[in-house]
Amino acid sequence: MRRSRVPLLASLLALASTAGAAPAPSAPMPAEAARLYRWPRRAAGYAPLSARLPPPAGFALDAAAPGSYAAWLRHLPLLPTGTPVRSFAGRTIVAAGNASLAAVVDLDLSPHDRQQCADTIMRLRGEYLFSVGKAAETRFLWAGGKRFGFAEWRRGLRPEKQGRGWSFEAKAPASDGYKAFRSYLEFMFSWTGTLHQAGEPAVRFADLRAGDFLIKGGSPGHAVIILDLARDAGGRVRALIGQGFMPAQDLHVLRGSDGSAWFELRADRPIAIPLWWGSFSWAQLRRFRY
Repeated sequence: MRRSRVPLLASLLALASTAGAAPAPSAPMPAEAARLYRWPRRAAGYAPLSARLPPPAGFALDAAAPGSYAAWLRHLPLLPTGTPVRSFAGRTIVAAGNASLAAVVDLDLSPHDRQQCADTIMRLRGEYLFSVGKAAETRFLWAGGKRFGFAEWRRGLRPEKQGRGWSFEAKAPASDGYKAFRSYLEFMFSWTGTLHQAGEPAVRFADLRAGDFLIKGGSPGHAVIILDLARDAGGRVRALIGQGFMPAQDLHVLRGSDGSAWFELRADRPIAIPLWWGSFSWAQLRRFRY
């Protein structure tokens, strides 16, 4: 009997499709992680997201160049297994054993109820830009469809209402460094929300990449972030999804109804979000311009 060549051909095609892909960068060493994720952390050691939640069997992580936002998100520090989601005031929001909770990111909160869903995604983008020496490029949308960036903040400029419009006035001493950057982010959390961040550029499903976010603008609205992506040889897509929420609370990685933290994504159907009461369509996919 002649042996079928179909399995061999499928294997060769799968190898060919990944032959030109760059290998995924490994997680940084603890000393490097302290520089990349420089906020005060609760965990005694460094446990990266990539080690805790590898992709499902048959799926490979998307390529992520060293120094990229995708690589930075992939290796976010996690709190130990069994950690609940807590609010900015320390109250347990989601129990550690909740079936929809996959992990809690070791990301600090301010003592105020400001770092909610869209704010959490802004925080991640800002922290990444600061870690790669591009803090001055941080620019987020706020009231009136305008952008206000750290480049203006560190010069002492602040938004000032002028009739029906706004101007930027020198109202504070010039300041720089990480402490000043965190003050800028706190200020922006107070001035912005899902309604503003929904104005960032739309992204097609076919162009989806880690760091993109799904957002429903409004009061209340909601936003979640794509933390990582993996694909199989047939082109199927899986994603790790993270969210903050109201009241301001720990960034946490979600788990789907099938028990996996890797959500199946399909262009022809919306995605239901656990621990929230709604779903997102792909028309609500966005990417930060800066």
